[in-house]
Amino acid sequence: MIKALFWLILTIVIFLIGFAGYRRYPRVWTLPILTVTATMILILSLTGVSHATYMTGGQYLTKMLGPAITAFAIPLYTVRHHVRRFLPEIGLGVVIGTSIALTSDIVFGLLLHLGRTTNLALLPKSVTLPVALSISERSGGTATLTATFVLMTGLVGSLVGPRLMTGLKIRHFVSRGVGLASIAHVMGATKSMTIDQREGAVGLLTMVLTAIFASILAPFIIRFIY
Repeated sequence: MIKALFWLILTIVIFLIGFAGYRRYPRVWTLPILTVTATMILILSLTGVSHATYMTGGQYLTKMLGPAITAFAIPLYTVRHHVRRFLPEIGLGVVIGTSIALTSDIVFGLLLHLGRTTNLALLPKSVTLPVALSISERSGGTATLTATFVLMTGLVGSLVGPRLMTGLKIRHFVSRGVGLASIAHVMGATKSMTIDQREGAVGLLTMVLTAIFASILAPFIIRFIY
């Protein structure tokens, strides 16, 4: 119990330091999701502590991800009248975006001759982390790899996605919100929220619907391929 508490407190302290650094020097490379993760990896590597030992305390932070996401319901509620008008378009975008994301992951893994476990860990990379971990574990993937893939997908998507859509002259808040969140999950939705509140609200709804649809579709894709 003492070890679990130690790793939990250490992670929180490092995050607070990383967040303070990002607020002072707001750059891509100072994002807490990068600096804190890199710091924890370095600490675990130097001390020889296994991931399983770390997760005796880290598991509590993982379990908090689900309840934390529900807090996004507040900004979604404030602009609900904008979102309600485009529900059919959002729903269609979620179906198309999720289907492409899941099938392309499997095809990409097969083309690279990835092992079954790695391929299944890659499958839910565009889904928000709590749901992605559940899909990966139930299908036989590796949770650690899935978390890495989800992190990298969200980071790259949130950085490249807005610029790509601007370059392609995609300006409507629904198109941008659906496109970014269906690829980069919560990080994409959060990025959209910083650009436009309506776009962010669409992104949050897209993230939730994508998680639901992916949970339904993923088992069928896995059975068909394997």
